[in-house]
Amino acid sequence: MNTNDHFGMDGQEPDDGLPPLLRRPVPVADPEPVAKLRGARKALLDNPDTSLDEAAANAVTSGAVDPTRLRALVEADPVSLLTAKPVVGGTLYATAPHERYLDLGVLPDFINQRWADQLHTAMDVEPSTSLVTSYETLVDPETGKPVAVFTVRMHNRKALAEAVRESMRNTFNAQKGENDYTQSVLQQGVKEPLTLFVMRVVYDDGTEDTFLVAGDGNSRYVSMWRARTGGDIDKAISACISSVIGSTEQSGERSRSELSASRRRVAKLTARTRKNLAMPTLTEATRREGHTIAFPAVVVVGARADDDGPLTDLVAARDDLLANLHVHVTPWTSGAQNTQGMIRVYRHARAEELITAEEYQVLSGTVGPDAMHDLLGVPGNRLWAAAVHQHAVLAGPDAYAMNLLIKQEFGMGKADRMRISERLAPMALSAYRSKDGIEQPLRAFGNGGTITDTVWKKPWELTKGDNVFEVLDDILARALDGDAGAVAELTVLGGTAAILDGYITRDRGSKEGTERDSRKAPFRATPVKLLELLSKTSGGLQMLHSLALAHVAADPAVLPKLFHTQDREVDGVPVRAGEPVLDKAGEQVIIDYEWDLVYAADPAEAERTIAKNRAAITTSGKLTEPEAEDARQRRILEQGITSAAKAGFALARLGQKRGNQVFGTFESVQALRDQMGKLNEILMKFGPVDTSIFVFDEDQDEDTE
Repeated sequence: MNTNDHFGMDGQEPDDGLPPLLRRPVPVADPEPVAKLRGARKALLDNPDTSLDEAAANAVTSGAVDPTRLRALVEADPVSLLTAKPVVGGTLYATAPHERYLDLGVLPDFINQRWADQLHTAMDVEPSTSLVTSYETLVDPETGKPVAVFTVRMHNRKALAEAVRESMRNTFNAQKGENDYTQSVLQQGVKEPLTLFVMRVVYDDGTEDTFLVAGDGNSRYVSMWRARTGGDIDKAISACISSVIGSTEQSGERSRSELSASRRRVAKLTARTRKNLAMPTLTEATRREGHTIAFPAVVVVGARADDDGPLTDLVAARDDLLANLHVHVTPWTSGAQNTQGMIRVYRHARAEELITAEEYQVLSGTVGPDAMHDLLGVPGNRLWAAAVHQHAVLAGPDAYAMNLLIKQEFGMGKADRMRISERLAPMALSAYRSKDGIEQPLRAFGNGGTITDTVWKKPWELTKGDNVFEVLDDILARALDGDAGAVAELTVLGGTAAILDGYITRDRGSKEGTERDSRKAPFRATPVKLLELLSKTSGGLQMLHSLALAHVAADPAVLPKLFHTQDREVDGVPVRAGEPVLDKAGEQVIIDYEWDLVYAADPAEAERTIAKNRAAITTSGKLTEPEAEDARQRRILEQGITSAAKAGFALARLGQKRGNQVFGTFESVQALRDQMGKLNEILMKFGPVDTSIFVFDEDQDEDTE
């Protein structure tokens, strides 16, 4: 095995074996000198169906295994063999399948966001390299017309390399490895063509680099690099970056010397592989290199609108093309599918002027909270970022048009609240992707979320202002005065805060209980049903206000508080709707569990359900035989320890909000520890001994005679 060249280094598969060979690698010609590519580049640029600039044409022709064949494919006279691919708004034109070198100018798909539901947006408080990549249609600076090239902004080569690293690793980890074709590559190479797009990378220093990027076929692309480097994803990533991008320590575009060095390395690789393929024995290195030198691909080289002019939105056309290539655009998770679909909905909404350019920046996650305030005037807080998504999709007369876009995008005959909330959830909560346990809020939001009758297709706006507390107070005052728009706004803000902070969960995640506890509720209610109850009473509105207030304060000392939602008697004392719920010490009760909020939303229903459940427990809990005293005491002991452990965990959770004082004084805690120590001693001293342990008694072995 030749290990002198970087691209000849080969490790072993995890089981030190290779799959059976189904198809021998085919010898590949050396890359053509750049000077000999001019004919193919000229034919490509002269074709009336292409819309590329010089740099883009160079990228398309320089990596083709057979430029002569590529030139023939795009010649307009007598016939063009470019393939027309209809998309929304126009037509894309792609080359017929042809072979391309893996090492020359092809990058993985780091702009399609197939794991978009996991990427941190600029709204998130936790900085991340997983920032959503923004890409647009390149406009020719001379003609002012769009071309069939994407433009992506990157700080430098290192940032581009990091995006590639993340793309390849996420592709490798996706769906527990079900999209891994490494073994197939080693058996027979790649037979299904990849779809490639031209991409212009603009660095902060003003320099530019042009690559081809995988649109469809990212898993095959990553699998080829893994097959080349022994199956190790880290080696595959390093080899890809080194070969295609070059040194990440250098700034600016790739130099001519770097590009020439890449072609020389590929020439050495092809020459070595041709020689080894002629040998009687096909070695591991030859299989790996032979099946990964080149791959079949089609390259999108033109874009034309329905009116025969330039296609202004290549991004939307690309997404539509990929949607037609797959039953599911993003086959790995429903969250990614919904995220990517909603991104396309927002793009269409911007084109149809249903949302403004400023709103689109916020919705796409490319700006942070402060910039959101500058653009829209709403408070610079992540909670309002979630509200902007809900306002754009749910509020006012444009909600009907947005509903139609969502039905079109997701192929739905009906887009009711449940379906809308499920699609909207990963985008509405996108500013909170770094939050621990975000999965539960996503499930709750996707189960109807905040879409009450007041919020759904009714006119309401987001109140502008600098101070989040003053804005919330203003909304509450107007809501209590009967302003329907303010009620809707408070439902969205307070409801979203309650879902994020675990005070409202999905219906299937809440269990009916007769005792106040976490993850239980006195009666079952979907998030939207619960918010509907709260939004119709003054006490409920005040609770929504308190929930939002506690969320934006992000202070353990600021906790949401309970209010009465009905006029009734409590322990013989009349209370009115909207008054604070007070404990026996006269202090206002704090919301600790979902149980509290559900009970407060409808006390009468809660009490009826509790009474019914207690009656069921009583009638079903009969014992057929008298319980022996030892069994009774064991049951009491087990129940006591279980209850104590449960209380300890509950206090620990409360301590995260209020501090360790929830456990009481140091002396009381120490007394509890002493009691547990004594119990442990009793169990050790009087409990049964493990008879499987053999104890050797030396005295019994002594001769007593």
